[in-house]
Amino acid sequence: MPPTRAEAATKNLPLVLDAARAAVDAEWQLSDRLDEKARGQATLAGAWFAVTQAVAAAALAAGHVSKGWPIGLAVGLGLQAGAVLLLFRASAKVWGLRTERGVGANSVRAMQADVEADPTAVAHKVIDFYCELLDKARAANRARATAFDNGRDGRSPSRGCAVYWWWWVLALGVVEVAAALLSHAIR
Repeated sequence: MPPTRAEAATKNLPLVLDAARAAVDAEWQLSDRLDEKARGQATLAGAWFAVTQAVAAAALAAGHVSKGWPIGLAVGLGLQAGAVLLLFRASAKVWGLRTERGVGANSVRAMQADVEADPTAVAHKVIDFYCELLDKARAANRARATAFDNGRDGRSPSRGCAVYWWWWVLALGVVEVAAALLSHAIR
């Protein structure tokens, strides 16, 4: 005698739940990777800012620079400091906590009641629960990815994302180091 529909659903449910758990886990791993990338980028930008300011300070401390160079280096300091702060603000949107609904005690109690009442219906409810969980995790990761780099589709990143300000921190640092070195070559 072939298995009933309920027996088949009960037998196949673990396969569906394993796939659902794997998909949710993959989204959480993506969340962690985006967080790590944003934090690493912000850390490197802060270190680069410190290096460029040390070079500029050393150039000024060595003396023998004309009056305009300290003003230019101070402007560079302000611009790069502003870019670093804007990078940190944009990065905070990536690594900020988002409250995705997870499996809580109330969810488990509701599932327990469903299992006791109708074992077949619980399969649909659990799958719907995982689908909702997965949809929310994906939406949160899309928001994280956009905050990190909204130019992923071939466009240039806009001012709201961390990658945009990352490039400004790097470029302004290069200009400031070059200006510090030139301040001794051109007197």
